[in-house]
Amino acid sequence: MIWKNLIKTAINGTDRSELSESTLAELKKLGIDIDNKPANVLLEGATLYAQMRKAGFKPKHWEGEIPLPAPKDKTKVCSKKSSDHLAMILNGTYSAALDDFIQHLIENKKTLPPELLPELLEKSRADKTLWKKLRFAIGERGHWLIEQNPEWHFLTGKPNHVPWEDGTKDERLALLKYLRTNQPDEALEHIESTWEQDDWQHQVEFLKTLEKNISLADEPFLEKCLDAKRKDIRRTAALLLEKIEGAALMNRMWERLQNLIKLKSRTTKKEKLEVQLPDSCDESMLRDGIDPRKKWSKGGLKASYFAQMFIIIPPKQWESFFEKKSEEIIQIFVRSEWAELLIQASVEATIRHRDESWMEAICDFYFKNYIKQRWEKLEMKGLFEILSDYLFNKYAIEELKNYKEILENDKPVVQLLQLNKSAWDKNLTLLLMKNLKSIISQNINYGWNYIHYRNMLDRAAYGSDTELYDVLNRSWANDDNYWTNWGKEIDVFLLVMKFRKDMVEELGK
Repeated sequence: MIWKNLIKTAINGTDRSELSESTLAELKKLGIDIDNKPANVLLEGATLYAQMRKAGFKPKHWEGEIPLPAPKDKTKVCSKKSSDHLAMILNGTYSAALDDFIQHLIENKKTLPPELLPELLEKSRADKTLWKKLRFAIGERGHWLIEQNPEWHFLTGKPNHVPWEDGTKDERLALLKYLRTNQPDEALEHIESTWEQDDWQHQVEFLKTLEKNISLADEPFLEKCLDAKRKDIRRTAALLLEKIEGAALMNRMWERLQNLIKLKSRTTKKEKLEVQLPDSCDESMLRDGIDPRKKWSKGGLKASYFAQMFIIIPPKQWESFFEKKSEEIIQIFVRSEWAELLIQASVEATIRHRDESWMEAICDFYFKNYIKQRWEKLEMKGLFEILSDYLFNKYAIEELKNYKEILENDKPVVQLLQLNKSAWDKNLTLLLMKNLKSIISQNINYGWNYIHYRNMLDRAAYGSDTELYDVLNRSWANDDNYWTNWGKEIDVFLLVMKFRKDMVEELGK
């Protein structure tokens, strides 16, 4: 009604029409001097309400204390040019360069530009991994800014001062996450204090916070949770117990497995392993988190029961059991009638326990044997994703050496190059370029069936050393062949490399 009254008065003119008493009263509340000339009152009112209509809400009256200004930040803010680079990353033009930007920002002891801090902090609310990267790059100003907005407090682990009994689910979660970092035992006490009254979905969320600083002190409570009626609670408790070194659940699983496996002979050079799959999933296995309906890649439900137990055991435990190294144990598994099951379960156990020596042993075996039909369905994607920089480059370089043919999409090295986010060794980048030049020289046209090359080039663009840009740019600039079919893909690759090179150089100034 107020906006209509303002518009009507503006159309008719203040000499022929007046603002209503109710409109003047509202304008006065908003701080407009209604004793001013009618034309001035109308103009100020229309300007204010036009902005309010754009915002979509009425501004709240501030009743709190005005905060002190941000302290003077001793750290050096990145340059305007670097700020422009970051803006291009955030608007999606070079989004995959964000980690690279933050890394070089921190290495050069600089902080993020103030004008982009709110956007980045807001993004961190939805992307928890982003905050782990940002927290060392926001400077004192960034921490001051977080203090001003209660919705950002959780980023620093600072909970709202609300008693546990009165807190909402989100407030309780924030408190638990804070306590598990500083006072883990107190967090467990809070969970136990209201456990019987809490909704089961909340119970599951509360349990998950125990993963931080989990220890044997948490075991008694988690063991009780294995007897809960809800499967989600039992499964969450079992997953947490698997992470506790020396927990009874791990020992129970190991004892079951030892009853199912037997070496025919320890004296021969080629021991053979006998595996007896469990007949059923009994009550004790159910209690320890074994899913009776979960299917494995091969072998049916019995094989699934065995595999679910197998992947819980750290791979190094087999080294003690067999008194052999990882590569020798893999060969023992290969000679079993359940070889495919044992090797796939070893892959999953290695992923779960992040065992680097087993990663290397499995990759050594896989890259030597993947062409055999027996191993063509071995699922390695999860392992490829987590390989260290060293292992990633080691196997990628070995596979690409002297490879002049088209890399088909089903080649393991193609999966490795697309899935892993490690930094590329200079030699790896040059090998991929060599392969690409080789197929271009054979007049092989780019088409939809080679879309994986675009993905590999994208990873190379963001993972390669930016010092290679000048060499690569000159290399392609002198080759007219690539323009015919592969030009667009290579141009994008070089454009990203140029952006990253400029970005790194500017942050280093």
